[in-house]
Amino acid sequence: MNQRHCKIIEQYHTGSRHSDCLQKQVLIHLSSLSMPRLPTGSSDPVSFTCTCPASNDGLVLLFYRYFAASPPLPSQHDSSAAEPSILAAFHTNLTQKFNLGGKIRVAKEGFNITVAGTKAEIEAYIQECISHWSFSGLDLDTEAKKNGFFKPTPGGCACVFGGPRASVRVTSEITPMGVMNYSPKSWDQIEVLSPEEFHDKCLKDDGTVLMDVRNHYESRIGYFVHPKTGEPAVRPGIRRFSQWPQYVKRHMAGKDDSERTEGRQFMTYCTGGIRCEKGARFLQENMEKREGDTVCTLKGGIAAYLAWIDEEIKLGSKKPEHSLFRGKNYVFDARGSMGLSEEAGDPVSKCHLCDKPSDRLSKCRSKGCHLVLVVCEHCEEADPRCCQSCRDFDDICASEEKGEARPRPICSCEKEREERLWGPRPVKESRHPAANSRITRAKANDINIQVKIIE
Repeated sequence: MNQRHCKIIEQYHTGSRHSDCLQKQVLIHLSSLSMPRLPTGSSDPVSFTCTCPASNDGLVLLFYRYFAASPPLPSQHDSSAAEPSILAAFHTNLTQKFNLGGKIRVAKEGFNITVAGTKAEIEAYIQECISHWSFSGLDLDTEAKKNGFFKPTPGGCACVFGGPRASVRVTSEITPMGVMNYSPKSWDQIEVLSPEEFHDKCLKDDGTVLMDVRNHYESRIGYFVHPKTGEPAVRPGIRRFSQWPQYVKRHMAGKDDSERTEGRQFMTYCTGGIRCEKGARFLQENMEKREGDTVCTLKGGIAAYLAWIDEEIKLGSKKPEHSLFRGKNYVFDARGSMGLSEEAGDPVSKCHLCDKPSDRLSKCRSKGCHLVLVVCEHCEEADPRCCQSCRDFDDICASEEKGEARPRPICSCEKEREERLWGPRPVKESRHPAANSRITRAKANDINIQVKIIE
């Protein structure tokens, strides 16, 4: 970081109030300091090779905070929280100082952070974080409590994010849920369970309904199962979290025709807990309820549960097969997925091409699709696509003149998934004549695709 950057960030930290001009300067320099965006048409990798001093012996952190959630941020820091560029500048400075890679999203409502580096760098970063105003009110006075909040996991370093620099962005939400300005009516209406409490409640309560709040490609490789029936959790076929409210409204808010009358225990979970903070509360507020229905959520998500099970195994209290989570936990970095230190059983997923058991992650090679797939090493050589329509679309693009732009289609498998979720949707004719002519040509080539125009 050069001296000019440092001076601007220092001014932003020390000023009691900041002019609009200075705020704009900070945002501009944060953008220049952050990790560059991926090229158009590409997507985040699901594998990596370490080229840094960590030598695959680093740590990855996954943590967040909603300032209004319990325990809330003390009111004396409200003015600082109202200007998220202050917090963004703080993390930009720290990640530069400790050579961390990662993704940091800051908003007025809180922060959502995953960073990685060597063990020494991560430990130093944690120490500076916990003394910052944005961590005020949190109980982090023991190693166990710090680990529970920051959720450090091995097997990664800055290289899982493409190396330093971390991407730091100021956003309207720390994780987009697709409902403008949504905030829970009460943060205390649902029960937040530790991994041990979540595990025990699943074992004891007959009315348990496990609900996965993640995307369909995440829950494909790993999920919780009911301890008595062995049935997998309810896994909505959504592709992004912003579809969760629509799923709740469509599938959970209608009249309950079941003959069962006893209350149900909805147990929600996600990767690290952040999506359930709002997702579980939105479910509680909008689902069709029976008398006695309750909604709970797993604090720290699957990452915290697997860490707890690993510790129980080390202590001799449990064996890998006692885990209620089967398979791997999808993570949003180039490690792809994480599981227990001691593997328990075969993969729960199958190769997209050959149908053999596998949990190896890859992506559809079609430009602009990049749907996450399970592909074994042998089939990786076959240049995988999620469906034939993606391959056909690539063939058409390759045969056309390079200068002609073609709107990205919704491929057949994604169209089928969307229709299973929401029902058939009519193809809307674009207001752009050029795009309409492309739709006509696509039909003439017998490609079963729906073109989505981004306007």
